[in-house]
Amino acid sequence: MYIRRIIGFFLFCSIAFSAFAEMPYRTVLRKADDHFANKEWQEAVTMYDVLLERRPGRVKTYVDAVVASAMMNDSSSIMQYVVRSEMQGLSLDSLFTGIDVLSRSIGQSGIYEQVLLLVKEQQPWFTRVTNNYLLGYYVFRHDAEKILAVADELLSVMPGQINYLKAKADALLLLGNDTAAVEVQKTILDIDSLNFDANLFLGSYYAIKGQEKLKSIDQQYLEDSNGLSISASVYKEEKRQVINGDIACAKKYFTIAARVRSNKYLLEQLSMLSGLSDELPQSSGVIRPFLKRLKQE
Repeated sequence: MYIRRIIGFFLFCSIAFSAFAEMPYRTVLRKADDHFANKEWQEAVTMYDVLLERRPGRVKTYVDAVVASAMMNDSSSIMQYVVRSEMQGLSLDSLFTGIDVLSRSIGQSGIYEQVLLLVKEQQPWFTRVTNNYLLGYYVFRHDAEKILAVADELLSVMPGQINYLKAKADALLLLGNDTAAVEVQKTILDIDSLNFDANLFLGSYYAIKGQEKLKSIDQQYLEDSNGLSISASVYKEEKRQVINGDIACAKKYFTIAARVRSNKYLLEQLSMLSGLSDELPQSSGVIRPFLKRLKQE
């Protein structure tokens, strides 16, 4: 009984295909669109086959056919349309871009990733191409772990590619590995010392790090002194070390960034950092209020 049903289905498809082949192109296209809109994926795919027999060079038909096939989890059908598009000389860029847009429009953005991973597996000679699209997709989704995996794979082939390094640094930052992110940003500057984004990142990193250290020293000084007159030389020396270390680094990176692309934020940061000193709260009358404010910040 089951075999009869399968045979009957294929006979129906064969007859239907012949019938649709006689219809005007626009009529078949409208029917395909209707089936797609109604989520009748198999019927839509049948229409796309008819359309591709007529106009094998239309990218949109391949896009629709791939998405419909993906909705049926039909990997072999997906690859069939990908290969057919390649045989027509159509670019993977136009195909992938179309799939991305269409899958998002129907709330199924995961289809895009599914297709890219399938093409990467089935056509390994396109690995770098598909990895580039996967990287863009994962960056859009803020999927740090997958960004890191794909970026490392791409960097193993092209270690000096700055956009891959930047994606890796951003992913490490998302994962909370600030130290590793800083090292990657420094690698970018080894390649391009005037890279604006890397200089801005490092300037901000060292500015925040330095100011936190200075705040901690002030707070420790106030707690230790407890309003009494004690030697402040140790604390002042600690603050000078921070100013000559992290704060100096921040100023260096911000200065380079400002030379490349000056803006209000950079100028304000440089002005603020230049105003930092080794001075400590001195008056016993302001120690306790100042300590309280530090703890609240």
